[in-house]
Amino acid sequence: MNDLHPEPAPSTARPDAAPFAAQLRAAGVPESIWPMLASHGVGELVPKLGIVFTRMEAERVEATMPVAGNTQVVGLLHGGATAALAETLGSFAAALHAQGRKNPVGVDLNITHHRGAREGLVYAVCTSLHLGRTSTSHQIAVSDAEGRAIATARITNQLLEPR
Repeated sequence: MNDLHPEPAPSTARPDAAPFAAQLRAAGVPESIWPMLASHGVGELVPKLGIVFTRMEAERVEATMPVAGNTQVVGLLHGGATAALAETLGSFAAALHAQGRKNPVGVDLNITHHRGAREGLVYAVCTSLHLGRTSTSHQIAVSDAEGRAIATARITNQLLEPR
C-alpha cells in the first residue's frame, strides 16, 4: 500500500479465535476464557493501564500493572489507576463466577492507599470473600516488587440478568 495505509500484518490467530484475540493475548487472558469475552474483549481501560492478567479464576485473579504511564502529577502511582486495577480484577472475578449467565455490575468499591510507588510494576491479588447467586465480594491486595502493601481494596458486584 503506502506509508499512510500500510498492509495489515498477517494474522497469527486461529480462524476460530475471538475477534479480540490480540487484545486478549496481550492482556494475558487464558484462551479458555476467550469465548466469554468474544463480543467485547477486556474493554478499553485494561490496555490503556497496561494491566496483564497472570491468573484468572473466580476465587482468585492476579495481575500486574506498570507504574509508568499511570502516575499523578508528582510521579507517584495514581490512586485512581490503582482503584481501576482493583475494580478490574474484582469485576473479572465476578464475571468468572457468573460464567456468562449474569452480568456483574460494581455497586461498591473502597480502597485504602498505604504507600506510593514510583517505578516498576505493582502486583494485584484478588480473592473472593463471597460468591453468591446475586452478588459477589472480593478483596484486592496491591503490592510492589518487594511485597510491600501499596493498597487494599474491596469490591461488591451485583449479578444482573442479561438484557
